[in-house]
Amino acid sequence: MMLSRRHALAGATALGAAALTATGCSRRDATAGGGSDGGGAQKLVLGHAGSDTDPRQAGSEQLKKLIEERTDGRLTVEIHGNSTLGSWEQMIEGLQLGTTHLVIESILSLEAYSELASVETAPFLYENDEQFFGVWDGELGTEIKAALTEATGFELLGNMFRGARNLTANQEVASLDALQGLTIRTPSTQTMVETWQTLGARAEAMAWDEVYSALEQRVIDGQENPLDVATFNALYEVQSHVMMTQHMYANYHFLMWGDTLAGFSEEDQAIIREAADEVGKTYTETTVTKLEEYRTTLEGEGMTFVELTDRDAWVEKVQPIIDGLPEQVATWVDQIKGG
Repeated sequence: MMLSRRHALAGATALGAAALTATGCSRRDATAGGGSDGGGAQKLVLGHAGSDTDPRQAGSEQLKKLIEERTDGRLTVEIHGNSTLGSWEQMIEGLQLGTTHLVIESILSLEAYSELASVETAPFLYENDEQFFGVWDGELGTEIKAALTEATGFELLGNMFRGARNLTANQEVASLDALQGLTIRTPSTQTMVETWQTLGARAEAMAWDEVYSALEQRVIDGQENPLDVATFNALYEVQSHVMMTQHMYANYHFLMWGDTLAGFSEEDQAIIREAADEVGKTYTETTVTKLEEYRTTLEGEGMTFVELTDRDAWVEKVQPIIDGLPEQVATWVDQIKGG
């Protein structure tokens, strides 16, 4: 039996402010490579928005184990899940302030810092998993991440494959006509909001920790995310259908503020990077292996899976968004689609 969303998030809001206070350190401490844990070791505060059963928690625990073992305890990792350090926007701000040192998020979270991040949020770029891996495990993916670091100051460590994002709702949405007027929650990124508005829905940017109750109370009609999110956040309790829109593919990364990472010794920087890469490989293998399991679980909990009957119409509808991308992103998009 899957964990109820209510139970998964119990106490999260109350702990948030306390966690920020307890784990905070000055920007100076962060730039020097993290805060002290009181015993001489340097403490890295890691935040993510997933529940205790979410793959992000498992990835965090693996990273903690690798870093602490390989530094002989010089570095420790303190994990805060369930958005207890705030929304992903707040956690990423915390990377600059030094209240967090690592945040698990995808490139879409950097769109507020650079328009180059729209390379991830641009809709319908990939046909399948293999095409996505060809980009992000290759030279183009390395180029994109380096450009984003240069533009934003954030390092993107490891590639943790999330799978394709799909629409969920309380009705079948097999066609573009059926989508018209529905209120769909999106992350607070311009390209994703514009995508759903262009498709004819009412896009509602909303913090993730508010989504379950908004769906339960029918304040919104649906949301879009990879299947693991629907599974581990018990969205089957408040949604009836999964539409296989596969409108966007993404990785999670361990985000770090570049100055913070540069403050470590070269040896410890290498350990952090290598550990993140190892976690990324494990995370990706697990996602690929479990995608069918997620679907089986959701179907077992009563959700109906729906294929789009007019996918070409969805792709054509959002072409103005692709046409309006920044020049560098448009170049990457051409490479992605031609790769």
